[in-house]
Formats: sequence, C-alpha cells, structure tokens
Amino acid sequence: MNTRSIVRAAALGLTVAMTALLTTGCATTPRAEPTVAKAAKVDPDVAKGRQQLVLAMDAAWIRVVASGRDREILAQQPPAKPGAALSYMVTLADCLPQPGLAPFPEKPVGLFKEILDRGTIRQVVQVTTSSPNDTSFFFGSISDAFFQAMLDEINKHYNVNLKIENVTIPAGPAWTTSLVLDGTADIISQLNATGGDTQGMRRRLSRRFTCTISAISQYIHIPVTSALAKQINTVDDLSKMKDLRICTGPLATQTTKAFWPQHKVSTKFLNDLTGCDKDTKEGKFDLIVNPLPSLQIADIKGYKSVHTLIVAGTPLWVARDDIECPSDGNPRTEDKCFAVE
Repeated sequence: MNTRSIVRAAALGLTVAMTALLTTGCATTPRAEPTVAKAAKVDPDVAKGRQQLVLAMDAAWIRVVASGRDREILAQQPPAKPGAALSYMVTLADCLPQPGLAPFPEKPVGLFKEILDRGTIRQVVQVTTSSPNDTSFFFGSISDAFFQAMLDEINKHYNVNLKIENVTIPAGPAWTTSLVLDGTADIISQLNATGGDTQGMRRRLSRRFTCTISAISQYIHIPVTSALAKQINTVDDLSKMKDLRICTGPLATQTTKAFWPQHKVSTKFLNDLTGCDKDTKEGKFDLIVNPLPSLQIADIKGYKSVHTLIVAGTPLWVARDDIECPSDGNPRTEDKCFAVE
C-alpha cells in the first residue's frame, strides 16, 4: 500500500466510525485508492448507463416537485425547528415539474442496470458533527429527505427497493470526482454546488449532473455593534471594501472566496456556526457569510443580516467518460483532473 493509500485509509477509518454514529439505516463503504479512468476506451454501455442514471434521477425529482412532496418535506425541516426550512430553501426552476416530458429510461444498461440489480446506490457523503453548531445541520436532513423521495419514485417505477450506501470522506476539500470515476461510488450527493470547482476543474465540465435539487442564498451577517452594520447594506457595499476578515463554513466557502477575493476569507469546516460566532465576537473576524437568512435560526443573536442575492444550487453528480484524475503522488493534495479527447 502506498503512502497516499495509508493516509487516506487512516482518515477514512476515523470518518467511517463517526458516520456509523451519525447515520442510521445506511451502510458505509470506506474510500478506496482511485485509479485513472481511461475515458477514451470506455464501453458505450458505460456512458449510456451513466446518462440513464442522470435521466432517472431527473425524472424522479420532477415527479417529487410535481406532487408537492418537496414542499411537504420542507414543512417538516429541520427536525429541531420544523417549518423553518421554508424560510431559507430556494427553488431553482431549472427542471420544471412536467413529468410528461421526463420519462424514466427503459432498458437499463451499464451503471444504472447494475444499481437496480444490486439494490443499492452508493453516494459520497461528508462527515459533520450533525449538531446545530454546524450550518450543515440545517440543510443535511433536507438533502437526505429529498434523495429518499427521489428513490421512492425510482423504486415505484422499476419495482425495486434501492437502499442507500454511504461512501464517507472527511470534512473539507476532497477528491470527489475521482470517487465516481474509479467506481468507488455511483453518485456524489449534494456536497458540491454547480458553480464551483473540484480537483482543478469546473464541476460542470468534469461530471454529469442532474436537475438542481437544493438551492440556497448567501447572507452577510454583521455584528450589530460594529460600525460595518451601518456601512454594509447591500452586496455592493461589501464588494467596494477591502481586507475585511470574513468567517464562513463549507456551504459558502467557494462562493465567498470567488465573489470577494479582496477580503481575507477563513473557512471552518466543523462547528462553523458557533466557531465563527465566537471568533467574530472576540474581534478575530469582521463578519460572517452563511446561507441562513438570520443566525437567530441557529439561536445566535447580535447580528444584522444582508441578503447578497447570490444563490448556489446543488445537484447530484455522476461520472463523465472523458475525464481522468491521475494521482500526483502527494497524499496531502487533491489529484488534478483533466479532459481526455
């Protein structure tokens, strides 16, 4: 086993143990060492099966929205404050609720047939503390419920009973594209927004992706006692300033760094709500960027919230056939991906 495998195996051993405590009803598979995907020599059924999986999930999601099931789920979320999700989840209408225009694929082949035959779908998930200290606490259970509602539609159409198997990775930037390329996982869950990048490539170009399942806005949270509370009333006010210290979490980090590169952005991947709040009140940061419209939803007071009018959407992700992510031999870095002609 090489150094890369040993380091990743150790990290995943810890995350698998944590996930076993945090996840119920789902099996867990540790991360295996990725191999290079020989995209140019892929069997035609491999590409077709992957695309069928995307089409099936799109068809399922469209039926969830058309039935109103998505709104029913939001009215129950998050578990600690049922219904609060209706105030912060955004519907991005990139797939209109028109089931008649979105049939389920017939005659499954390749990956899609394999999933239906084995009875499990393996999704990449990231470990969190699963507590109100994390922003993901207010969004993770929604993603889980949405995905289960989609599987219910797929199960009904194909007369199967698909179960979810989680492939866990540590919190922070990760080699998620490699995981679906090398067959360790079938899909990447709602970890990555469509606008971002992973392993050196824009995700829209390095993977197949479904309809947007969840969409969230980004908000600027400023201590009410700060002079900035009067100075920042729009996203443009923040953009005109320089060298402010911004604290953010995993659901806003790439967006924040991309839109405000003139500021100093720090990311807390665990306990980002309580951690950013504590450090900001101690003067280590000037403000927080976060997808909650008000930090009072997380029982954190003392902040003025400003809507950025920036929305990030997350789909489900499936491998492409013309991408490779060869190992760079360094276990501390993400392997860079590139397109193959």
